[in-house]
Amino acid sequence: MNAGVPFRRHSITVRMTVAVCTFIILFASLLVVSSLYYFKQELKNTISSQQMTLLTVVAQGIDQKLTAAQKTIIEASRDVTPGMVADPDAAQRFLDSQHSIKSLFDNGIYLFSKDGRIIAEAPFLPGRRGKDVSFRQFYQQTIATGNAVISTPFISTHSPGTPALNITAPVRDKNGRLIAILGGGVNLLQDNFLGDLSHIRIAKKGYLLLVAGDRTVIMHPDRSRIIATKIAPGANKLLDRALEGTEGVGEYTNFRGVRVLSSFKRLHSTDWVVGADYPLDEAYQSVHRLERYFFAAVVVSVCLIILIVRLIMGNYTSTLVRFAEHVGQISSKNGADRLFRIESEDEVGLVAQTFNAMIQDQDKKNEELFYISTHDALSGLYNRAYFDDQMDRLSAGRITPISVVMADIDDLKVFNDSHGHSAGDVLITTVALILLESFRAEDVVARIGGDEFAILLPGVDAVQADVALKRVRSVADKYAAQASGLTLSISLGCATVQDPTKLDEALQHADQQMYLDKVSRKLVEKESEL
Repeated sequence: MNAGVPFRRHSITVRMTVAVCTFIILFASLLVVSSLYYFKQELKNTISSQQMTLLTVVAQGIDQKLTAAQKTIIEASRDVTPGMVADPDAAQRFLDSQHSIKSLFDNGIYLFSKDGRIIAEAPFLPGRRGKDVSFRQFYQQTIATGNAVISTPFISTHSPGTPALNITAPVRDKNGRLIAILGGGVNLLQDNFLGDLSHIRIAKKGYLLLVAGDRTVIMHPDRSRIIATKIAPGANKLLDRALEGTEGVGEYTNFRGVRVLSSFKRLHSTDWVVGADYPLDEAYQSVHRLERYFFAAVVVSVCLIILIVRLIMGNYTSTLVRFAEHVGQISSKNGADRLFRIESEDEVGLVAQTFNAMIQDQDKKNEELFYISTHDALSGLYNRAYFDDQMDRLSAGRITPISVVMADIDDLKVFNDSHGHSAGDVLITTVALILLESFRAEDVVARIGGDEFAILLPGVDAVQADVALKRVRSVADKYAAQASGLTLSISLGCATVQDPTKLDEALQHADQQMYLDKVSRKLVEKESEL
């Protein structure tokens, strides 16, 4: 009997060890699989969100640059006279003098007659005056609409065989009749404000592309696909939906047979769509690495549990459970609470360190993207998009009263023309510093245009707002006194509402008040001159 006891004790120990190990192995396997699945979904959502944020920033940048280029052409068209239209040599001299426009449009600038013939072009190419371009879409659309046009891509004859697009503006006489068309060409193979898009990379293999409304590829890292390729309907359902007006993110197989995470964003200035393709093998590389770490940890844990199950099981299992709970609650945590705190240097510690490194990297990128998407690059103030979001938030809230201040730098264009745009940028940043010093930290101070600023003052009544305007004047005088030779004149307007739903009306009223302030200040200046 005694001889059998040690055997039975050994057998029970083995059976208990096998039973507990089997349970733990199954539990740990299930925990690992579910955690990895959840983390992969969370990572996919995070990557998708970041990719759309990147596309939003890129799309805004392209819109701004296209709009700026279009405004440049429109402004230049106003300087074209009927005499230039009638005299090609005068037109040539005018185009040759437009150095800033030529630096923006690297495929030449052109003056076309009303019937679609080249009057002059810069740089000058012999034998092209009088060439008929009336078959071009940009000419036909400009004539038909009488408005500025951003063309679809075409094969240029100015740079033969080169894909390009034109931005045009109608030239009118003093009676408003269209007498010519001024255009600027953009070479799609050069590193200009569109060509730079082909150099942007998402991680190592991801890239951006630009597609016209007729599905023509405008920009792509593979330059051979530019204008030569039209993406067929149905080839990419996400693109199909984006062209119809529904933006989104999803997975699909590209023309090379590679599975990618694809997303698309429409531009506001034209019917183009900017897209991003991110190979899934790279996008989920961290998940695959984490899977290997998890499986290695499970194998090592099984060996340890078999040897000293009662010692390791409680400690190791509780650590894994705590980690899984942390992963499950990660979306509700902020800052340092998102990191998994563990001092262990075993496999679980390695996984936790890897996890923490990934979370820190994601948080840093999210913060950078958020700052870029909400702040003006030059002044450091909030941008128009963030200002509009705060307008919507306050309009739907219960904070009253709310005051709105509009500020405008007087004669910024004249200042730029006489002192240069670099000095103008300094003037803008100086006004930004003045506004930041004049208002509270909780006020929303934003640059909403080239020389326009807007400030939201929640909880501030009309009397307090008037005090704030005087403070702006005082601080502006201080800065002007400190900066010798600085010409600083700011027009201000203010409005206050008790009903948050009328905040848009207050903004318009503040803008009107600012305009009246500008007019009255100019009248005072003229009277003082007299």
